[in-house]
Amino acid sequence: MATPAAAETSDGALAPVARVLDTIDRGAQLAHEQGRPDLVEHLEAARTRLRQGTATVAVVGEFKQGKSTLVNALLQTAVCPVDADIVTAVPTVVSHGETVGVTAYLQPVGDGPVRPVAASLSEMRELVAAHPGEGGQRYVEVHLPHRMLRAGLRLIDTPGVGGLDSAYGQLALGALQTADGALFVTDASQELTQPELDFLRSATERCSATALVVSKTDLYPEWRRIVALNTDHLRSAGIDVPVLPVSSFLRLRATTDPALNEEAGFAPLVAHLAAVVQGQAGRAAEQASAEVDFVAEHLAAATRAERAVLAEPVRSEEVIEDLGRTRQRAAGLAAASASWKVALADGVQDLIADVDHDLQQRLRAVLHEVEGVIDSGDPLDTWSDTEVWLRRQVATAVLANRDLLQSRATDLAADLAADFELTGGAFALRLRGLSDVTETASLPDAAEIALRPGRLQSVMMVTRTTTFGPMLILGVAGLFGIAMPIVGVAAAAVGAGLGKRALREETDRVRSGRRAQAKAAARKYVEEVSFVLSKESRDSLRVTQRQLRDDFQARAEVLEASLAAAHRAAQQASVLPPEQRAARSRELTTHTDRLTQLSTPAGAGRAAG
Repeated sequence: MATPAAAETSDGALAPVARVLDTIDRGAQLAHEQGRPDLVEHLEAARTRLRQGTATVAVVGEFKQGKSTLVNALLQTAVCPVDADIVTAVPTVVSHGETVGVTAYLQPVGDGPVRPVAASLSEMRELVAAHPGEGGQRYVEVHLPHRMLRAGLRLIDTPGVGGLDSAYGQLALGALQTADGALFVTDASQELTQPELDFLRSATERCSATALVVSKTDLYPEWRRIVALNTDHLRSAGIDVPVLPVSSFLRLRATTDPALNEEAGFAPLVAHLAAVVQGQAGRAAEQASAEVDFVAEHLAAATRAERAVLAEPVRSEEVIEDLGRTRQRAAGLAAASASWKVALADGVQDLIADVDHDLQQRLRAVLHEVEGVIDSGDPLDTWSDTEVWLRRQVATAVLANRDLLQSRATDLAADLAADFELTGGAFALRLRGLSDVTETASLPDAAEIALRPGRLQSVMMVTRTTTFGPMLILGVAGLFGIAMPIVGVAAAAVGAGLGKRALREETDRVRSGRRAQAKAAARKYVEEVSFVLSKESRDSLRVTQRQLRDDFQARAEVLEASLAAAHRAAQQASVLPPEQRAARSRELTTHTDRLTQLSTPAGAGRAAG
């Protein structure tokens, strides 16, 4: 049963999209009339992006807080397994499809791509429980014919394994960088912990449309007090997010008893998701509108040139010459040797070097710190905790490095567009997702680190040292006829002292061996992470380079074609007889009015100019 909020998710979100799609249709018609198939193709690409746009909402939180059950309750469909013995270890992406479908994306072999394999809902239990580090799934995608999903909602049920301050927690934060919204799920059994508050603060910095969902209100009678405490904690921490208490169990029961819908508390949650979808749809519509403005500007170029010639026939030759020079400069932008292509290649190479240096610097700092941690204790007792700490610190460093890559790549695109006047439309960099190598790279377990090398040798060394001194003293005493009782006491004391010292030295030696083994394991782990992520960063930036090159090249070619059309229009207008100029001026006025109606307010001024 669809709630009013669900209906809003569908209809309200699609309204701005429908308006822009209508504008794209009219723009394509004008481009077709002016003989500009390149601009028609540009608008068709914008139409495709707009129609395929989705609002991605990540469901995050500690494990066993009800994230998977929440997704099932939202869609009122058993999508994610929720058995007591199941812990989600693989991200599950749920999006719209005309029919139910499941695809498992397997870990790549070597440097190959991620491998998609068709599956079914009945296999979800095995799919989501498989750990990605064991050669299993990278993620699982589910398609459902659901109204909320059809409106553009896309849900990601993220793993909570290892805690929010683990490497997985850092990976979840990394995923929020490109998410449109986030639902942080905690149950009503207790108030928010400090790690949860810290995670929420970081989450809101990366994704402003974050909400706190307090789940399992049907299980805990004191849930209202917990919600009030959580609200106070958020206020004290300066975290401004909506707090949404829900009962997934009652929501699922509402399929047979609609009266339970209100008690389940899902209406505010669905309304929040509707706002996220509408916000994303609005941004997508703005980007598509910018593409329409881009097309309108280029369609207006020929009109402006022709009107300038008709308005002042005596300046026809001057206008035509200016257009010719501008056309030549535009041809230079589209040429294979264009300076912006060299600047793009140089900029990407510099960025690759800077990002790699930043990664190495951060990982070296972590390695130096972990060596200090290892030296401060005995890996026999501390290795398990050290491993968790190391993975978290490396993941934190990797996330910061990824933020630098994202920021610098965006700046590079904006600078190139501004420097070479190739602006227009919107640039959406398609950087690859953050790797989970920080969690899947191998580290030895505590049992391997705790091995005592040379145990028999150590025992023999201590025994020899302990007995050698007393035996020597007794031998000398017998040689000189010294009283044996007195000598025996002295020999025993010397043996005990030597044995204690030898045992301490041997213990230190074995501990130092474990520390060296632990440091070697840490270095090997950091080197593996560095090797994998350095290549991923280079690959991602090269993809970005090709994307920007192709996008700017297309815009340069459009600019050249527009100026060529303007040059031809000015030449044709210059030879019109006087009796035809007035009629042509009226036609151009009508055409300008159509372009003005096509453009948004920002673009209308340029088109009318």
